[in-house]
Amino acid sequence: MTKLKEHALWIISGDILGRGMSFLASIYLARLLGAEYYGLILFGISLLGYANWFSDMGLYQIGSREKAKPPEKRIYRIIEIFNLRLILGVGVLMTSALLLYVIDFDTEQKQVLLGFLISLIPYMFLMEWFYAGKQDFSKITLSKTIQGSVYLGLIVLMVHSSNEIHLVPLFYTSGVMLATIILGVFAISDKPFSLPSRGKQIYPDLFKNSTIIGLGQLSSQVIQLLPPILLGLFMTFEMAGVYGVAFKVVILVMIIDRVFVQLLLPNLASSWVSSKGDTNDKIQMTYRIAVCVGSVIALFTALSSEHLITWLFGDAYMESIYLLKILSLFIGFTFVNSLFSFGLIATNHDTEYFKATVSGGSISAVLLILASYLGNLTTVTVTVVLSEVIITGFAYQQFKQVFRGRYLKPFSIVITLTVTLYFIFEIIPIPALVSGVIASTILVFALIRFKVLTADDLNWIKTKVLT
Repeated sequence: MTKLKEHALWIISGDILGRGMSFLASIYLARLLGAEYYGLILFGISLLGYANWFSDMGLYQIGSREKAKPPEKRIYRIIEIFNLRLILGVGVLMTSALLLYVIDFDTEQKQVLLGFLISLIPYMFLMEWFYAGKQDFSKITLSKTIQGSVYLGLIVLMVHSSNEIHLVPLFYTSGVMLATIILGVFAISDKPFSLPSRGKQIYPDLFKNSTIIGLGQLSSQVIQLLPPILLGLFMTFEMAGVYGVAFKVVILVMIIDRVFVQLLLPNLASSWVSSKGDTNDKIQMTYRIAVCVGSVIALFTALSSEHLITWLFGDAYMESIYLLKILSLFIGFTFVNSLFSFGLIATNHDTEYFKATVSGGSISAVLLILASYLGNLTTVTVTVVLSEVIITGFAYQQFKQVFRGRYLKPFSIVITLTVTLYFIFEIIPIPALVSGVIASTILVFALIRFKVLTADDLNWIKTKVLT
């Protein structure tokens, strides 16, 4: 267990440092460049995210899994996975560059977007998946920290006006490249390519298996990456920037969800092997904790949104305050979805996870496209929350077939308490941040009073985190 928590802490540290640096860069760029140019940057990063998804398509997970096995039990060799990543990466880069050429963007916009796509080249060679399989998370944390630090440092030192926006993707690529080189240097001593490829006949089968895993990640790609792209295409880059500022706060807050996943859910995998009945009891407890933590954070974010936006991004993004209030609902549902989705993965129900994410992600993509084309910024934001609800619903349908229990009653109590406290404190004339702190504190005590969160739950959290 100690080793598991050590690994989890390394993963969390890398996530916090990497996202933290990216968040600081976002604050700087949003304040400096304004909503329109910041929206263009978000469009480029989202475009790169999709390019990365298509060029990897589950190979990260397969590579990590194969590396974790003894060499004699591996289905695919490290060099074969590496080669397929290169092949897919080149194909995706060429296709993406062609699409950019066809779409009606001006010269400056195309320059920025193509600059971000060039980052795909070092990403092809990035050996993070190899060290994830080796469980050497300290090296991954180091590479993420250096990548974020280089990007943030160069941005602050070299970008001082919108005339220098073309430098942003160059500095982003520089950070990725340095992280790739660092892991590549470490890999020299680990000799990952000691076994040669067995020939081209292996790659179709590898691609087929990786695609199943890659498509299972569809829902997260739709929710996080699609809205800025659709807003840029169907509306304006300025609207993409206004939305992106609100969602950046959500992403920062959701680091807590990442901690939840890494520290609590891995226990389900080990208990599932030893005792399925015991796992079902732990699931009920973990579910109550997830619902409660998600609701408390969502309530605080909704009520404190004015201070969070203005303190971090400035008065120019007042419109983002309303959007963040709406997106706070996304936070609560994401905590629940994390339990359902990762709970299925942790207990080897990959097929059920695949069905839920592909079904929910596909419907969500259609809804977001329609909302962006026919609606406005508020409509798109509401649809993002609705999409997370839909994805959570599909995950729940699959989850409850494996784990029987009482899920709706505690959820109903939490929703009722949270919504009631929100509307009460919205009309009380006190500072937003103070309102968020007081309301979320009251919610914690109310959840304990209504026995949604029990003393056993709190003791279990303490035991799992501190021992």
